[in-house]
Amino acid sequence: MEESLMAHLLASTDLTAIVGQRIRYGRASQTDARPFVVLQVVSGSETYTMAGPSGYRVSRLQVDCYAESYATAKRAVRAVRAALSDFREGGIQGVFIDSERDLPAADAGNVSTLFRSSIDINVHHGESS
Repeated sequence: MEESLMAHLLASTDLTAIVGQRIRYGRASQTDARPFVVLQVVSGSETYTMAGPSGYRVSRLQVDCYAESYATAKRAVRAVRAALSDFREGGIQGVFIDSERDLPAADAGNVSTLFRSSIDINVHHGESS
C-alpha cells in the first residue's frame, strides 16, 4: 500500500510542481528544501470472517505538507487531496479523505517558522497492496 501511494503521488504533476520529489514516509530528510510532504501510517485494521483474516485492511495515514508560507502549504495539501481522493489501483480499493487541519510546525519543542497543513486519509486495500 505504501509503495503504491508513493508512486501515485510522485506521478502527480500538480503535486510535484509544488514539492518536487520531496515526498517521504516518517520524516523529511534534513537536506530537503521546502516545501515537502511527509506521510505517516497512523493506524490500520484487518477485517475477519468466521474462517479467519479476510485479507482486507483499512489503514489510516496522516499526510503533512510543510512550507515556508501558508499559501504554499495549502496548495500542496490541495494537490495531495486531488491526487488521492478516491484513488483506486491494484490492491487499493479506495482512498478517502477523512479530515483536514492547519497546525503550527513545531519541531521538538522549538519554535518553527514553517507552516503545516495536514489531511488524514483512509486507505481500503488488500493485504499485499
